[in-house]
Amino acid sequence: MTTAAVAEQLYDALNVWKKQGYLEVTHVSIDFFRQFCPEIISGTYNSDTPTFGTLTTAVQAFADGFIGVIMKYIPFDGSLAEQYTREEGMPISAKDLTWSYASMLTMFAARKGVVPPSWGAKELLLEPPHPCQMGDQWDNGAVWVTFKVTANTAPGGMLTCLCCLVRN
Repeated sequence: MTTAAVAEQLYDALNVWKKQGYLEVTHVSIDFFRQFCPEIISGTYNSDTPTFGTLTTAVQAFADGFIGVIMKYIPFDGSLAEQYTREEGMPISAKDLTWSYASMLTMFAARKGVVPPSWGAKELLLEPPHPCQMGDQWDNGAVWVTFKVTANTAPGGMLTCLCCLVRN
């Protein structure tokens, strides 16, 4: 799962760089880029420059290397385990977990350049309970936080609210 996530992150970066038409090497990111181009210096590299092509090609190959590792250890039946031994690549945990397959699907989608629609917090309504009252439950820095979540569950259910007590 995490091996696919690393590859997905790299493919996502490639998608962003290609869409915006440049990549920027900063003092923070320069060590990352130096593994692909040791003489790289900080700067902005447009998509029509040889450096952009060199870096994106190398990052693509690096990401594809993670897929190679995954493919090396997938058994003949195609099942995915959550963890594998470092030495032999043998599955050592639960197999056929949904998130292992989901991580492969999202990774391959990113490799194809598919950018899913945002599911971020802009649709969430994060509001304190009304009315906000002081009382014993607020002692010691604890506050009630309500997260309004609407999610389909199976079969035919709906999760509409999750509340929790948060302590500072």
